[in-house]
Amino acid sequence: MFRYIACIISMITLLASTNISAQTCSCAGAPLISSQNFTTVSEGNLVAGLTWEYNNISKLYNGSNKLENLTQERSTKTALLELNYGISNRFSLTSTFTFIEKRRTTGLQIQNTSNTVTTSGLGDGLVMAKYHLINQDLWNPYQVSIGMGTKIPFATTSLKANNLSLNADMQPGTGAWDGIAWLFASRVLRYINMNVYFNSSFRYSGTSERFNSTDKYRFGNEFVSLAGVTGAMFDRLSFDIQMKFRKTNKDQRNKFKLPNTGGEWLNIKSGIGYQIHEQINIQLRGEAPIYQHLDGTQPTTTFIVSGSVFFSLKKAQKGFTYGTPD
Repeated sequence: MFRYIACIISMITLLASTNISAQTCSCAGAPLISSQNFTTVSEGNLVAGLTWEYNNISKLYNGSNKLENLTQERSTKTALLELNYGISNRFSLTSTFTFIEKRRTTGLQIQNTSNTVTTSGLGDGLVMAKYHLINQDLWNPYQVSIGMGTKIPFATTSLKANNLSLNADMQPGTGAWDGIAWLFASRVLRYINMNVYFNSSFRYSGTSERFNSTDKYRFGNEFVSLAGVTGAMFDRLSFDIQMKFRKTNKDQRNKFKLPNTGGEWLNIKSGIGYQIHEQINIQLRGEAPIYQHLDGTQPTTTFIVSGSVFFSLKKAQKGFTYGTPD
């Protein structure tokens, strides 16, 4: 059986400003759900992955209309450590830990007056249990897996700049416990040495305190669904192509829906992988939006690039099988 990786990157969009008139955006924190790369890890096998992601967030949209954005630039850089352990050939556990840096520059339209704010720190974490309803093997071309988990609010939400508290979407984390549901299905096409797959996830956002016990903030629920194909190219090189749809609801503050949050995105993602060793695989990946409809005026992703390396730390009899992220 050929090996595949499909690495990462969801649409993590960032924005904030200390100005009252600044636009907001629909999400914050590290791309935890989209870092779920593995559907199967065989019994007794521990697989670790290290990923670095850069997300450029310089576009500005109102609804489906692109606006000129000459005043601000934004980006995020994220490092992720993913651990996957196979308790049995049907049941596995995964955990993800993150470190995130967010950068925002304003005032670019006026010479020598730009201002840059950078925040960084430990991001939120994730723990998920996955159960493989149907395992893919040499005799069965199908794979169906389900998962349930939670996002753990390790990160701080109280960073300041110039003694002013930063908006929620400039903080390293969300400060809330979130519930996560996950589904994956695939079929190997052995006659052409390819794999087609479908992946969906749903995140139910919790509520966190912002400035005091009566100030409650809740990021919008998130739904992500993608379809893709992956396969061998030649020698140890592989490819992966995906179409990803993402929808987020509006954020809420004290149960009031906030303007300039929420939206829908359609992205194309592609990448290549190389099997350096039987137990080491590297992945390079890129992503760009092809359609987006944002609620109100928001900054949004221009492009995303990432690189990953995965290690099978204890080679089990059946090795490990790569899946794809949401």
